[in-house]
Amino acid sequence: MKKYVITLIVSVFVAISGAVNAQLVKQKTKVEEKNQVDRDWYNCSFEKDGVYGACVNEAYEFLKGKKVKARPIVALIGTGIDTEHEGLKANIWKNKKEKADGKDNDKNGYVDDVNGWNFIGGKDGQVMPFVMREGEREFLRFKDKYGDVVRDGDIYYSFATGKKEIFTPENAEEFNYYRQCVYKESRLAQAMSTKWMDHVSADYTRLFDKEVRAKYPNKEKITVADVIEVCAPSKDDTSIRGMILYGIQIVANTRRTDDWESIYKIFVAESRFTDGQQKYDRTYAKYGNDGRQAIVGDNYLDINDRVYGNNVLLTADAAIGTMIAGVIVGQRGVEGRNNPIADQAEIMTLVVQAGEGEPYLKDMALAIRYAVDHGASVIMLPQQNSLYPEEQKQWMSEAIRYAEGKGALVIVPVHELSRDLNENIFFPNRWMDGGKEFTNLMTVGMSGKDGMPSANSNFGSKELDIFAPGMKLFSTCTGDTYQFGNGVPMAAATVAGVAALIKTYYPKLTGGQIRDILLKTVTSRKGIELEKNVQREGKKYVDLYLFDQLCLSAGIVNALEAVKVADEWSK
Repeated sequence: MKKYVITLIVSVFVAISGAVNAQLVKQKTKVEEKNQVDRDWYNCSFEKDGVYGACVNEAYEFLKGKKVKARPIVALIGTGIDTEHEGLKANIWKNKKEKADGKDNDKNGYVDDVNGWNFIGGKDGQVMPFVMREGEREFLRFKDKYGDVVRDGDIYYSFATGKKEIFTPENAEEFNYYRQCVYKESRLAQAMSTKWMDHVSADYTRLFDKEVRAKYPNKEKITVADVIEVCAPSKDDTSIRGMILYGIQIVANTRRTDDWESIYKIFVAESRFTDGQQKYDRTYAKYGNDGRQAIVGDNYLDINDRVYGNNVLLTADAAIGTMIAGVIVGQRGVEGRNNPIADQAEIMTLVVQAGEGEPYLKDMALAIRYAVDHGASVIMLPQQNSLYPEEQKQWMSEAIRYAEGKGALVIVPVHELSRDLNENIFFPNRWMDGGKEFTNLMTVGMSGKDGMPSANSNFGSKELDIFAPGMKLFSTCTGDTYQFGNGVPMAAATVAGVAALIKTYYPKLTGGQIRDILLKTVTSRKGIELEKNVQREGKKYVDLYLFDQLCLSAGIVNALEAVKVADEWSK
């Protein structure tokens, strides 16, 4: 009950702004001001270069003279990319069974999927401009059931046709999911709750006025202190009476007045109700419709409705995917460019994300299966999420398990939210299907040249696998350009590149085996003490941690040691 009351206080009296998770940011650093070592630090090592890179250059020295045995396919599930970029086009995956002729040559349901597929595109060539957050999608799914329901102690009220008492919701588990999970993740749910709570607080304010005047019928000037004294709830009162009184006290203190009449007018003013409705309308206009039905036209809640999308890969936010791809593949040793990690690998592009929002789980599940069915051995997902609806979580679990059975490694970057993953569950994770943990799912955090993790990285001694270079990485960008960029996806791309390098020379190793190798061969940072941001219950703290408290491997990905072990294992 305590958490519920606190949530309602926040919804009524505090303007809530959605968290912005800028996962990848291009830098304005001029290319000509950086030398080749600066561009390639993520390939370097501490022993030779004094920076905590991924030891890729030394890995190539070890591999010199060894036979290239495969061109592994890395599937990037996220934004589009520039497939014609000079540094990438030789490493773009081509579907050998498909032609760009307007026909579905390979009979997989996707017309002209020559280099990949766009799951948020329409038949007319349009692409969704953004995707909603999962919380907003879930709010819209449950809005007509629970959006207008307010719980006050043991009583439930509906505001659908004016305030009226209703029976306990038939599906208590579903209602609690909406209140505790969807509400937390949805700006729309919060805006609607605020709107109805304005009405509830007005009702209580009128009741308080009636009670205090009954107590002091002849008092000329009623004070806020009088109201607090007369109307205070009993200890066993589970209603939100006390919360409303607390809110009244906050407003009175803020306005530096004890005059009840002026505070009363604020809480019962018609303008509050109008403002609440207008705020909800503005929130809905901004976040309530991403155009999926009009553009894509599928049923996103039906996993069997799988034939949709288009083959448009150069999207409005393709710069992100292009930078990620450039860390992984391309030609090494070209002056002025970056040196990618796996020069023989190929990039398959599967679009599920458009800049803002959180990808549809159906799109990601189908994209994973597409990648596996078309030969991808390394798959990179765009992000973790704190909200996975149960049925859709099963789709993702089954897709990752399918990839595991086919020997594919699945990599996902963690968020920059300063959350302890032992206390906050994010998906996908290795335990999400309730059975045996996934052996092929790898979570990645971002580190810098100094070998230190990002101050805001999510962390967990079991839940986060490994750190990797992701700060100020030089890579390909749209239009044959090159940029420096920061972001956890760049760190995940570093790990994907190392995994692809291993698959190039040791293709028989499975995704689970490669994950084991990468975890066992890190540049160890065990015992290193550092300051780290951590966020708990909405408050951010700075605390001291050992590196081994932050991730399972207690270190940074090391390509040299990884290929050495891969070489031994393959023998």
